[in-house]
Amino acid sequence: MKIRRRNDKKLAATIDRARRLLATGQEQETFEYLRVAVQRFPKNPEIRLLYASILLAFRLDDVATETTKAVELAPDDPVILVRAGHLLLNRGEVEAARSCAARANDLVQPDFVLMSALVNLNGRLAALDGEDGLAEENLRSAMENEPSYSLFAVELARFLARRDRVPEAVAVINDALKYAKDTDHLERVRNEIETDASAS
Repeated sequence: MKIRRRNDKKLAATIDRARRLLATGQEQETFEYLRVAVQRFPKNPEIRLLYASILLAFRLDDVATETTKAVELAPDDPVILVRAGHLLLNRGEVEAARSCAARANDLVQPDFVLMSALVNLNGRLAALDGEDGLAEENLRSAMENEPSYSLFAVELARFLARRDRVPEAVAVINDALKYAKDTDHLERVRNEIETDASAS
């Protein structure tokens, strides 16, 4: 029992350190730390998913494999499923992302901690399916529920811009700038949208 408690504490400390490293943006150090952590705790889905996240900067081809392993280890954990769904969709693994979203939608309760992220994922998938009305509803809902999370605003703005609704897209970014800590990224996205519109 003591050994198990000690291992649980080591795992919790490892996850906490990995999250803090990821937040600092020290990619090389985070990668090295998680590479070792995933060998120490190969059956922990959170470690696998954190490792998959840092692989985006180092080994893109391995992101989907690691993400899939995390899902296999926690097929009934909607938090893992939603985060995995976004990672998989970002890597172009649409059907795998769709599977994660469908399972998460079946499992979640109304107070689910990542509800906005799930709604955003549903919106992104609906957009790929050509269901523009549903896509916009979901993307807008996610953004309105968490206005300080600028990525949701970016997703909605890009969706609108691709449909030749550039003034609306720019307005979304301008609204998001009121809440954002990192304004540089949003301003870059706004410039991209305006540049693409003037070039077409």
